Amino acid sequence: MYFCSYDTGAAQDNSPSPRPDIHFAGDQQVEGVIIPGPLRSFLRMGGISQKIGPEDVLPLLARNVYLHGYESGVETEFLRLLDRYVHQARELQVLASSNGTIHVANCTDATQLLQILGYQFRQGCGQKGSFLSTASPERAFLTIDSGFPLTLLEEDLRKGVPFSYSFPSTRVPILFHESDWIGVSSWKKKNGGDVVDVLIHEPSIARLYSAMARMDIETGDALRTSPGLRKLLPYGPVLDFYGSQIAIQAGHVMVPGGSDAERGWKDLVGVSLDSPGDFVMHLVAKDGGWMAVYFDALSRVNKTQQIHLTQGARLKRLYEAFQSDGPNPAATKGVFAKGSELLILYTRLEWTSTGGPYVPGNLDVWKEIFNRKPDSKLARDWAKRSRDWRSSEQLLEGVVALCREETDSGPPQMYLLLTEIDSKRPADKRLADGTVRMVANTFAQFNSWYTIFAEFPELDDASISSFVNVAEGIDKISNQPLRSNTLGSFQANVGIWQILARQGEIPPAEMNASWQKVVEPFAKISSSPQLFDAARSSLGAAVLGATGKKEYSQSDVVSLLTGPAQQEADGRRVHQEMAAKILNVMDDQRLASLDTLFALNDGLHELAQGKGDSDRMLSLASQLRDFELPRPIFTKSEKIQWSPAVYSSRHAELQAKTDLAKLIKASASPSQLETARGQLAPFFRDTLVGFNYAYYEPPDAQILHNNPLFVRSHDFAGVTIIGAAQLWGPPDLIGVGTPAGGGAYLMGSLADLPYVLASTEEDFIAPENVQALVWKEMVPDLLVSGTLPRWWKVSPSELHAVTLYQKSGEELLLASVKDPAMRKNIINILADRMTPRRLEQVDRAIQRRDVLMVMQPPLLPADTFYLASEYRRRFPDAAALAGPASQELSDLCRKDPADTNAENISKDFGVPRPTLTRSYSRELLNLKPFPVFGGYSYRLFGESWDSSNLYWARLADEMGYSPVMLNRLAPELTGRMAAKIFATDLDDWPAVLQAMRETGDEFRKGKLSSQQVANLGVPR
Repeated sequence: MYFCSYDTGAAQDNSPSPRPDIHFAGDQQVEGVIIPGPLRSFLRMGGISQKIGPEDVLPLLARNVYLHGYESGVETEFLRLLDRYVHQARELQVLASSNGTIHVANCTDATQLLQILGYQFRQGCGQKGSFLSTASPERAFLTIDSGFPLTLLEEDLRKGVPFSYSFPSTRVPILFHESDWIGVSSWKKKNGGDVVDVLIHEPSIARLYSAMARMDIETGDALRTSPGLRKLLPYGPVLDFYGSQIAIQAGHVMVPGGSDAERGWKDLVGVSLDSPGDFVMHLVAKDGGWMAVYFDALSRVNKTQQIHLTQGARLKRLYEAFQSDGPNPAATKGVFAKGSELLILYTRLEWTSTGGPYVPGNLDVWKEIFNRKPDSKLARDWAKRSRDWRSSEQLLEGVVALCREETDSGPPQMYLLLTEIDSKRPADKRLADGTVRMVANTFAQFNSWYTIFAEFPELDDASISSFVNVAEGIDKISNQPLRSNTLGSFQANVGIWQILARQGEIPPAEMNASWQKVVEPFAKISSSPQLFDAARSSLGAAVLGATGKKEYSQSDVVSLLTGPAQQEADGRRVHQEMAAKILNVMDDQRLASLDTLFALNDGLHELAQGKGDSDRMLSLASQLRDFELPRPIFTKSEKIQWSPAVYSSRHAELQAKTDLAKLIKASASPSQLETARGQLAPFFRDTLVGFNYAYYEPPDAQILHNNPLFVRSHDFAGVTIIGAAQLWGPPDLIGVGTPAGGGAYLMGSLADLPYVLASTEEDFIAPENVQALVWKEMVPDLLVSGTLPRWWKVSPSELHAVTLYQKSGEELLLASVKDPAMRKNIINILADRMTPRRLEQVDRAIQRRDVLMVMQPPLLPADTFYLASEYRRRFPDAAALAGPASQELSDLCRKDPADTNAENISKDFGVPRPTLTRSYSRELLNLKPFPVFGGYSYRLFGESWDSSNLYWARLADEMGYSPVMLNRLAPELTGRMAAKIFATDLDDWPAVLQAMRETGDEFRKGKLSSQQVANLGVPR
C-alpha cells in the first residue's frame, strides 16, 4: 500500500488536494515547521498520500518512519532515501528566489543546480546534440524519484532559453511545539536540524509523535504537561497501539463505564483518576501493556456494554481472568495491536434479563467444551478451573481468559457463534444442549459453515443436525474423485439455497423443510450416477422451496439467482441485465447447461431401456466438449522440478477425455450407459459451482472471464496439494505465479466465497493515483459490501428515507450551533461511534457555523444516519424541528412506518460482517471503527466501514434512479471507489471517505466512462 514506482514526468504542480476535513483541529493558531521544496515531492519520498491535508503530514511521516524506516535497528533504504532527499531539497531551496522559484538563465548559471541534482552535460552545455548524464548516482536517483522536471531543464539548456521551476517550501503544523520534541531528542543535540530530522532519525520519538497525534487536543496537552514527553517516550509503542481511546477532560480521566466504574478503575490501576498523568503512566506500564489492551477494548464498545462489563466486581474479575497465566509476550510485540478476540467478545456479548452473561446450552456442556483436548498451558489451567463452575460469570471469565490464545476455533469462537445463533431465535427455540455439544465437537471442521445458522435463525436444531450428519458422511467417502465431486455439488447447492433464502425467495416458514430436502439427498453417496441424481434432487428442492414448482430449466435457476421477479419496467430491465451477467460468467467458464446435462442424463437412461433418440444424444454430447485444456508448457518431470507441490487438475483432464458420443455410437450396454451417466456428475458439479461464482462476481472481474478453467479447477478435496487440511474452511488461492502448476485456482470449500473472489480479483484493480497500491486489508470487504446485497424489494419510500436520515443528521449539526443543549445531546449520541479525537473535532466544529460549513459534511454517511435515527428515538418531539429534511422524514415515517423504520433500513443497506457477527447478515452497527489487527481478525477493520451503500442510495435517490438500479449502481461505483483510494496508513479512514466522495462527484457530474454510464442505465 505504501510504495510504488513514481511518475518521473511530473513537471506540473500536483499539490495535494485536501481531504474532507475529518481531521479539523479547531480554529487555533499552531506552530509549524518548514518542509523544503514542493510538498508533493516530500510526500512521494515519504510514501505519503498526495491527498492529505497539511495537518497530517508530520503524523503520517512519523508513522512511516517507525513502521518502515528500520529493520532490527538498522535504517532501511526507504529511510536513507528520504533523509538524502531532505538534504537535497534544502540545497535546492538555497537556489530558489524569495518567491520560491529556481531560475537558471544559461549554462553557466546551471552549474551549481546540476551539481546538486547529480548530473552533468556531455558534449558541452548548450550545444546541439548535448545531453545530461549521471555524475552522482545517489543524487541523480533522488532527482528522478522526487519528480524534478529534469527533461525540461535539459531541453531549455540545450536551446539556450531560461529555465524556471516553482520550488516552494511549505509550512506544516507541529503537534505541541518544536522545542518539546527537540528537547527529548538525543540526535538533535549531536547533529542539529529541526523536528523533521528528529522524526526521521529517532524512531522512538516518531512513534510517540504518531501516538499523540491520534489523541484529542485536551488529552495530549494534559499528558505533555504531566508526566511529560520524556517519561512517556518508553511507552510510545503502548500509546501507539492502545492510546487513542484515552481521554482527559477538565483534569479527570474518562473511563469505560462512566462515573459508576471510577472506583473500580482506581483500584485496578492503583492511581486516582484526578491525577491523569500518573493514571495514564500506570495504565500503560502495568502488566507489560496488557492493562492498556483491556482499557482500549472496553473503551471501544458502546456505553451499554461498558456498564455491564464494569459493574461491581466484574471489572476486576474479568481483567484478572484476561491477565491470568496467559501468553507473556509484551502487548506491543509485532506490528499489529493485540486483543481482537476480546474486543469482538465484548462487542457482541449478550446479557440475560437479570444482568448476567448469556449461556448457550448449559454450564455442564461448557465444562465439557473447556476440557476437550486443551492444547496449551492456559487452556489446561482453565479446563481444571471449569470443573468447579457454578455460574455464568465463571464461564465468562474462562472465555475472556482464552481470548489471549491465538486461534480461530477455541471456546471463545464457539461461544460467540452459539450466542449469535441464539440471539436471533425466539426464547422457546434456543439451541438444545445436545446441539450446542454437537456444534462444539465439530466446530474446528465446520465453523465456516455454521454462519448460515446465524444468518437464518429459522433453521432449527434438526436442520443443523442434518447438515452435520450429511457433511460427516461425505468426508467418509473413500473414492477421492467421488468425494471431491460430492463436496462440490453439496456445497454449491447449499450456497444456492443460501442465496435464494437471503433474497426472500424461500419463505421463512418453508426454510426448514426446503433446507433438509436440499441437504438430505447427499446422505449416502456411493457412486457417480447416484451423485448426479442426488445433486439434481437437491437443486430441485431449492427451486421448489422458492417457486412451488417441480420442473425447472437453466433459465429458471438463473432467474431465481438473479432475484425475485419484477413488475416495473426498470426492475425487469435490471433483472435481465443481472441474469445476463450470470450467464456471461457461465459461458466464459465453458460450463455445461443444466438443460444439456438433464437431457443427456434422461436420454442415457432411455437408451439403457432401449428407447431414446441417438442423433439428438450425439448433438447434446458434443456440447460437453466445449472447452479445451491449455497446451502444457512443461513436461511432467519439469512440473515436478519447478513446482513440486502443485500438480495438474485431474478433474478437468478427465472431463476433457469424456467422450459420450463414442459410447452412444457403439450401442453400449445398460451398465455402460449407467457408468456414462455417472460421467455427467463432474460436469453437473462445475455448473452448480459456477452459479455460485457468477452470483458473487466482483465488479470488473477478470479471472472469471479470462481463465475458462477457473471454476473447473476448484479443488474441494485437496488432491492438488500434499498435506492439505481444513478443506471445509474458506478456500485459498493456489498456483499464483507458478506456471508449472497450470494457473491459479481455489482450494477448499465454498465458504466465504464472496470475500475470496473479491480478494482474488482485487489484484486486477488499477489504482488511479500514481504511488497508490490496492489496499488489501480493506478492498475485499469493500467489494463484498457492494456485490452481496440486493435491493429488489426496496421501495422508493425506503430509498428516500435513507437520503432524509442523512440530511436530517446534517441539519441537526447545523441547528446545534445555536443550541448548546442540542449540541450536548449530539455529542453524547456520537460518543459511541467516534474516538475522543474525532469527537472533539466535531464538538469544536459545531460551536461555530463558519467552521462547520468548512467541514460540511463533517461526518460519514453512517454517522449522520445514526445521529438522525438515534436523535429521533431519544428526542422524538424535537427531531423534526432541525430543518426541512427532518420535517419531511417525520412526515414520511408517519405515512410509511415500515419502509422508514431504521431497523429495516439497517438490514437492507448494512454490510455483512462475518468476522464480527459470525454471519453474512447485513447490519448497520453502532460501533467505533476497529483498529487493524493481524491474524484471522484482520478483516475487522474493513468490516467497520458501512457508509458506502448509504451514500450510493442517497446518490440514486437524488439523481432520480429507481431503487432496483442499486443492484447495478452499487457494484460499479464501489469498484470505482476502490481504484481511487490513496491511503498512507493501514487505518486511513479519511482516504476511504475521500475516494467515496470523489466517486460520487464524478457520477453526479457525468464524468464516468461511457461504458460505466451505460452499465448504470438512466434515471427514471
